[in-house]
Amino acid sequence: MAKPIAPWKAGADFSHADLVWWATLDDRYQIEVQRASRSTGNLCIFDHADGDKELANWLVTLAYGAVFGPDVGDVNEWQEKVLEFIDSRPA
Repeated sequence: MAKPIAPWKAGADFSHADLVWWATLDDRYQIEVQRASRSTGNLCIFDHADGDKELANWLVTLAYGAVFGPDVGDVNEWQEKVLEFIDSRPA
């Protein structure tokens, strides 16, 4: 099980060599893409309200290796996947 790399209340300027992209959702979920290799990462969803429990983890590709940050198309795909997962969870 993975753990979040970014601190929960980290500012937008937070960076880490293994963190490609991260966001929070609904003041509860932390979403991160953690680098797995030059061209892949793990898209992880953590539930901050449940001790940062990992809820999901998918292997994703990183366009151009995300050398200068994530590709806009990749981020859109990740966001859609996360929203679909969160919206399908029981209340």
